[in-house]
Amino acid sequence: MNEAIAFGAVTLGMLDGSTKTGSLMRFSPRLTELALDCSGGPQLIAAEQIAFIAVHRPPTERLNALGPGATAYKIHVTGHRSFAVEMRVPDGPTPIGFMAYPRELDGPYKQLFFYRHGVAAREKDEPIGEMLVSAGVVRPEQLADAIERQRDGRTTPIGQILVELRKVTLDDVERAAATQARRKLRIGEVLVEAGLVTTADIDLALAEQRRRKGKRLGEVLVEMKLVSEEMLTRTLARKFDLPFVDLDACALDDAVAATMPRELIAKLGILPNGADENGIVVANSDPLAFDATDVLRFHTKRRVDEVLVMPSQLARAIADYLQRTEASAEASMSRAELGQILEQLASGGADVDDDAAATSANENDSAIVNLVNKIILDALRAGASDIHIEPNGRERPTLVRFRVDGECAAYEEIPAPHRASVVARVKIMARLDISERRKPQDGKIRFKMADRNLELRVATIPTSSGDEDVVMRILAGSKPLPLTALRLSERNLTELTRLIARPYGLVLCVGPTGSGKTTTLHSALGAINTTDTKIWTAEDPVEITQPGLRQVQVNPKIGFTFAHAMRSFLRADPDVIMIGEMRDEETASTAVEASLTGHLVLSTLHTNSAPETITRLLDMGLDPFSFGDALLGVLAQRLARALCACKTRRRATSEEWDLFAATYGDGFAEDNAVTPETFEVWTKQGCTACGGTGYKGRVALHELLVSSDALPHAIARRAPVEEIRRLARTQGMKTLAQDGVAKSLAGLTDLAQVLAVCSR
Repeated sequence: MNEAIAFGAVTLGMLDGSTKTGSLMRFSPRLTELALDCSGGPQLIAAEQIAFIAVHRPPTERLNALGPGATAYKIHVTGHRSFAVEMRVPDGPTPIGFMAYPRELDGPYKQLFFYRHGVAAREKDEPIGEMLVSAGVVRPEQLADAIERQRDGRTTPIGQILVELRKVTLDDVERAAATQARRKLRIGEVLVEAGLVTTADIDLALAEQRRRKGKRLGEVLVEMKLVSEEMLTRTLARKFDLPFVDLDACALDDAVAATMPRELIAKLGILPNGADENGIVVANSDPLAFDATDVLRFHTKRRVDEVLVMPSQLARAIADYLQRTEASAEASMSRAELGQILEQLASGGADVDDDAAATSANENDSAIVNLVNKIILDALRAGASDIHIEPNGRERPTLVRFRVDGECAAYEEIPAPHRASVVARVKIMARLDISERRKPQDGKIRFKMADRNLELRVATIPTSSGDEDVVMRILAGSKPLPLTALRLSERNLTELTRLIARPYGLVLCVGPTGSGKTTTLHSALGAINTTDTKIWTAEDPVEITQPGLRQVQVNPKIGFTFAHAMRSFLRADPDVIMIGEMRDEETASTAVEASLTGHLVLSTLHTNSAPETITRLLDMGLDPFSFGDALLGVLAQRLARALCACKTRRRATSEEWDLFAATYGDGFAEDNAVTPETFEVWTKQGCTACGGTGYKGRVALHELLVSSDALPHAIARRAPVEEIRRLARTQGMKTLAQDGVAKSLAGLTDLAQVLAVCSR
């Protein structure tokens, strides 16, 4: 419904529960303001304040049922109102809202439009028991038995509730019950008459009694072991048109959960676990828990989208999150404590001999130990990927920087006399030679926290000042993200899902170091990680673990390289092989050979774009005919800084239009459905959540080249990069810059960040 239409007499249901009545002569879901002609004169009302629009039925107009193909729903809107309606598929939900028609044909309304932001729940008007019977999960006689059991335990006696509320004692209730039996009065009337409680107490108890209606039918069916918890939750998801999510199969984002106070999460029993440019995604196990989502909506001032999860999983996830964040809070030192450590170091005097200072750094040097531990813990809390310790000689302090969301930021300065002691402490933790300061060294630190174990990859590099720099990469073991969480475009998600479902072939993920290639590959593996699929991975190091995968960490120092690991895998009955990186011709040739002999092979490569990957591998020495036959697709990606939720939208200037059009290239207006007159851009603002930068987190930009009938021929004759790029574009490939422009228009990032990580 994009065209403006006249509704006539309407009632507007507002988000605050009030209503406004008048005439609406022009309406389109895309209008941001509606002009309502009412008794007091015309009013302009913001669409974001409206929950629904109910079009009045003239008394003489007779309505007809929609007939076959319509689905009955109960629409719950904010303000605890609900409507019994019917909907057809063409009138189904859109990103803005949906049109529905009342089932009460002689009622006051003939049609209703519901804004998505005003709908608390969209419930299919079919009893859950009947849905389970129609799905073949339970038999009719089992359902009847469960309903009978549910009826037996439906209501808590009001006397018991008053005792629980400490309004009366049990003896008071027993004496009142005896009086009730003689005088035929209600128990509440007897207690009021006796002066034991007030009428307000009885009203409170009656409200509590209504709230405790007893166990729901689904709970009874699960208790009777007639349905599983997962089957019941999936059925409820269908009933309420909500996505079902298996919490055990997805990674929870603590940063998103932190948008809601811990005490509210514990009290309401919901867990924010995702966010996009428009709102927050919350995991919920009760689709009728409107109050909980209303509280979250009020607290965050953002739209709340629900996903339905199993109650046991949600309870476990909330408990884990609360325990994890509490442990993190206890482990992190305050800023004042850091100052105390630095003061303690300063009071200890200066190190005269750097060599002596280095060799004296041991477990007993508590100030240095505490300082290094704090640096690591604060880096983890800040979401840093790398820690840089940068000594600057005897005169200037040592700078410590964290790389967060791809950008380096200063963390703290350490007095120069203690630079060697700090570096030596890190080397001791990484089991490196503290006496060797003339050449680079590599090692690992296993750092134990209250709730998990961390691994840090350590590199030391001698610098011109006679010092050593230290860089620590934080390898925080995590679960794989689902493919849908990678923010792939619709075309890229569909094509990538199709490619990894193939039984054999070669799929590559390319980009610079730190662009999220490993995360993407593990998401792809997670999508095909089933019991009937044997998956081997060779990685350096193993950063993400997931059950079902057989993961191996290579060790080039002992000759166990990627190529060696792959040859071993081919003797271990694999279906899918993932190689962490194609570093040489031997590894690449073995991967091509494996993909041509009935295996799906996934790997990474350091190249700038998808088309360049082909020429790079040919230059590496691959046979073009075999490589062309084996290749299924190449996904290139970059990570750009994501806009924080504090972002704003405004009308773009003509210069900005020109820049967007030049970056995107041909087809900018048509592909993105924009015009110079209506073009708007998202801009950063800055808040406490993002530290005033306007950016929080990162978003991936993608470029997916999919093999076609013509591509193997182009590879066989070693076509240049530009020809391969033109060929891929004709097959639907969008470049990294084009994908970045699309995500800028969606408010995920801005054009400055897109241009910072990829060329036009």
